[in-house]
Amino acid sequence: MKETYETLKHMLSSIEFEYSKHSWHICADLKVIAVLVGLQAGYTKFFFFLCQWDSRDIKKHYMQKVWSKRQFLIQGVKNEENEKLVA
Repeated sequence: MKETYETLKHMLSSIEFEYSKHSWHICADLKVIAVLVGLQAGYTKFFFFLCQWDSRDIKKHYMQKVWSKRQFLIQGVKNEENEKLVA
């Protein structure tokens, strides 16, 4: 099973009653967490969503990277593509 938004949405909707009834916790890796909080797929490699901001600052990065150019940038808008599946 691939870790996609649709797959996880279907899985969580299937166990929704049990999830809320028993207050289960979700244990997942950062890629799955990025999908659960609705981030777009292209930036799941860089987990700055934990602080709710996105950065491409090369000067303060510990390694030199070749970053792709942004197609657009809207300041103050979160890097989210889908609605959150979990609270």
